[in-house]
Amino acid sequence: MAGKSVAMDARLAVAFLNAVEAGGTVSAKCAELGLSRDSYYRYRRRFRERGLEGLLDDSSRPHFSPTATPQPMVDLIVAERDALRRAGWDDGARSIGSRLRRREVPAVPDARTIHRVLVRAGLVDPQPAKRPRASFRRFEHPRPNACWQLDGKQWLLADGRTVCLLRIIDDHSRFILGTRVARSENSADAWTLFSRCATRHGPPAMLLTDNSLAFNARRITGAMGTFEAQVHAVGTHTVSSTAGHPQTLGKKERDWQPLSRWLTARDPATTIEALQRLVDAYDLLFNTDRPHQGLDPDQTPHERYTASPKATPAPTPLPGRATVTRRVVAANGHVNLGGDAVTSIGSAWAAATVTIVRDGHDAVITHDTLVIARIRIDPRHRYQNRSTWKPTLSERS
Repeated sequence: MAGKSVAMDARLAVAFLNAVEAGGTVSAKCAELGLSRDSYYRYRRRFRERGLEGLLDDSSRPHFSPTATPQPMVDLIVAERDALRRAGWDDGARSIGSRLRRREVPAVPDARTIHRVLVRAGLVDPQPAKRPRASFRRFEHPRPNACWQLDGKQWLLADGRTVCLLRIIDDHSRFILGTRVARSENSADAWTLFSRCATRHGPPAMLLTDNSLAFNARRITGAMGTFEAQVHAVGTHTVSSTAGHPQTLGKKERDWQPLSRWLTARDPATTIEALQRLVDAYDLLFNTDRPHQGLDPDQTPHERYTASPKATPAPTPLPGRATVTRRVVAANGHVNLGGDAVTSIGSAWAAATVTIVRDGHDAVITHDTLVIARIRIDPRHRYQNRSTWKPTLSERS
């Protein structure tokens, strides 16, 4: 087409330069390059004005592309990424797109287009070898409250004191049911958190924990601990992750990462109460304001948690696991019943080895064939009063 200016192929550009430098008639040069006289003069003018780039930078694409991301949308994408990063949230393409759509911004591009916008803006590096998201498959329980996960994480206050964040999350929806800031990872605070969550949302069918002594005393003491017994009493089955396979709690471990970023983006809390207010605010935002990338379609954890009927625990308290352990009685007559429970059978039994049979809240202490005490354990207290009946010392043999 006459008068049309197009970009020159790089090899032709080099040949054009060689022809210009070699001299000779224009007709000979045009014949050598396969150009018309009009094209030759046009390229020569561009070369004189802009050098080699003048031969290569005029693309044949239209000056306006109807599929290009409009500049106002580019500005929105960049601004939203900056806002997410400053707030301590994930600032990837999927998060940006979800936030814009929930603000009802029209014509929000897909995640791939947003990623390309960020790459062109120099805000992220392209990752062509990254594993496709569709290749990931994760297990999740089919209903809300089918499985809760309880875990603890250490955190530092502004003065360097270490506290523990106890958190319960619903496996099906990633909904954070509650977080409690405690001085340490212990069964009393774990039960306080669990009971509050169960009162507010209904108890789960199953509770998954790691092998922490606070949650799973049975592995250490040989008997069901107070926390486990309390959870069983509401009909919830307790399960601990397999030793050596912490990926069982992988979703819970990953959940700590955005919380850590969010807290780090703010001034450090000076007290337990101040940190509790921060994590309460985070839980609310995480559950209701932020679509979760692990949920499909773009749902918040709260939307997923409330979208289907909840699973329920057993209608009656679960039976305890009967255990048999042998203990040496302390000098003051105290003997550990398993978990946190302790009782006294008298200093006359000091250094004796006794057998403890425990079934849930019921425990029997024996020595050979002699029954020393029968005890109904009150999980609210550490020290347990034994029954009024006891054998005489003369019966000891």
